[in-house]
Amino acid sequence: IEGTHQYVVPLLQRKWRWDTKEWKTLWEDLVELYEEEKPRSHFIGSIVTMPTQSVPEGVAKLLVSDGQQRLTTIFLLLSVLRDKARTSPSSTLADEIEQTLLKNPFKQGNDAFKLLPTQGDRESFLAVIKNELASTDDQIARAYKFFERKIRVNQIPDLEKLKQISVSQLILV
Repeated sequence: IEGTHQYVVPLLQRKWRWDTKEWKTLWEDLVELYEEEKPRSHFIGSIVTMPTQSVPEGVAKLLVSDGQQRLTTIFLLLSVLRDKARTSPSSTLADEIEQTLLKNPFKQGNDAFKLLPTQGDRESFLAVIKNELASTDDQIARAYKFFERKIRVNQIPDLEKLKQISVSQLILV
C-alpha cells in the first residue's frame, strides 16, 4: 500500500460488513505472528483491482473488485496503530504510518487518501483516517474501538513490530 496511489471501492459494491468474528480472527493471527521471534508470512486472501482513468495530476487509481473487507480492516488497524503511536513523543511511527500507508502526502481532497470506500462507508472511514473519530456507533467506529481495545488489553509494547507484521507479513494476492 506504499506509493502514491489510491484504492477506490466502486459505488456498486456493498458496504463494509466485517464484524467481530472476522476482526477477532485477524487479531489472533496478528498476535500469533507478533509472539514469534521471526514472524513468518501469513496469507490472508486475495484482492482484485483494476486500473482506472484518473486526471493527469491526480493519483493512480485502482478499482477494488474484490478484497475491500480485508483492505478496509487493515487500514482501520493501521489507523489505530498511528493513533497509539502518537502517545509516544519520541516516536516517528505515527507520521510514518500516516504519510506512507494511510495518506498520499502532498495531495488534496479525496486524492489524499489511499483508500476511498463506497459512499455508505466513506464519511465514517475518512473521519478515522483524519483522526476525527466521531461518537458514532457504526461498523467502522466499532472496528476501530475493537482494535484499540485489543492493543491496550494485550499490552502490545512494540507498535513498530505490529505495524511491520501488518504491512509485510500479511500476504495478499
